[in-house]
Amino acid sequence: MGRLGDECDTYAEIALSQEVFNKAKNKFTVNTLVAWGTYEAGATEKQYDFQGNSWQGVGFGGDRAKPTGNSAWHGQRVSLREAWAGYTLPMGAQIWAGKRFYQRKDIHILDFYYLNDSGTGAGVEGIPVGTLGQASFAIIKGQVDEAGDNADGVNARDSYKIDTRWNGIPLWKDASLDLAMIWGLPSTTDKQKKAVGEGNNPSESDYSSNSGVILMAEYTQGNFFGGFNKLSVSYGTDGFSYAGVLGTGSGGNHLGDAYAPGAADSWGIRVIDWGLIEQDKWNLGYSFMGSYKHADQPKWSHPTGHDYSFVIRPAYKWSNFTSTVFEAGYTVQKNTGWNGWATSYKDHVDAYKFTLAQQFSPMTTFWARPSIRFYVSYLGGDLMNKGLTGFENHNGQVSIGAQAEAWW
Repeated sequence: MGRLGDECDTYAEIALSQEVFNKAKNKFTVNTLVAWGTYEAGATEKQYDFQGNSWQGVGFGGDRAKPTGNSAWHGQRVSLREAWAGYTLPMGAQIWAGKRFYQRKDIHILDFYYLNDSGTGAGVEGIPVGTLGQASFAIIKGQVDEAGDNADGVNARDSYKIDTRWNGIPLWKDASLDLAMIWGLPSTTDKQKKAVGEGNNPSESDYSSNSGVILMAEYTQGNFFGGFNKLSVSYGTDGFSYAGVLGTGSGGNHLGDAYAPGAADSWGIRVIDWGLIEQDKWNLGYSFMGSYKHADQPKWSHPTGHDYSFVIRPAYKWSNFTSTVFEAGYTVQKNTGWNGWATSYKDHVDAYKFTLAQQFSPMTTFWARPSIRFYVSYLGGDLMNKGLTGFENHNGQVSIGAQAEAWW
């Protein structure tokens, strides 16, 4: 529904990089990024951390779950998000290995990563393709351990994601095309295969050896009324669509960071159009997402259905240092049962938000930071009251507060 006046945590990170060698166009770098965050928004082990891997700690015991655990992904602990080394060749391509945020794509006003195959791996990126852009290739591992006294190894997740990109393909003036393909290949143990074969535990049957794929094409138009516009189409199969990862809510965030193999055939498609218009006296950020997910054998309460999300953020510039910002957002999602409503209530559930903020920043362009905001928000809809029996009355909520966002 938009992040303005709707953040649920305090988060910070610092990136430290060093060029350690540069001779005859051969360059070596060491790169790190450390992050801190507070554990808030309900303090539950099922809280998704939208800055990290959404699978880390969700539904697993031991040191990766709950606010008292040691998981840096869930806040209140220091996390080493990036630690990698790169070697840039004279031709311009870079060989790298380690842990890193890898060629992420996000919608800033939503804090929503619609492609994020980050993690530990290795690859070659930025390979020149003549005048037709650059190609990249990487293999990144997805891993979630199983911990706790009753751990039997069945619920651990290991997968490998083979990532191929072709970026910056020129189209016409100020326009380019990015292409991406990620193949998810789960590594299934003999014990997991046996559990799947026996079929005596529904959760264990989700650990088949099905592979899946993400295909994405994104068209970028620069110099778009002073800003830009991005239009992307994504298609995912099996473990990349299984749990709703092609949706518009938390299940659709960070597409590519985790692979969830499923016994049921499934696929999904998502269309996103977002961008920015920048004018002398005003600017406008906007986002539209629409998705369709199909599961022949629905599991995890993620049935076939549509999701939609609309967000606009116009701002009027009073001076070089202050502006008034309005943000309106609306989302409607397939009722899965996991989003708080009994599936017998209605087929789809929604939520909406309106925020008005007075903003102070150095210059008043959209990306000027730091930005200090004093805001009032109204939130309503089905998803605001979780559909408890007897309380299906669309209660609303008013929030008044202050927010700071900064980078440098």
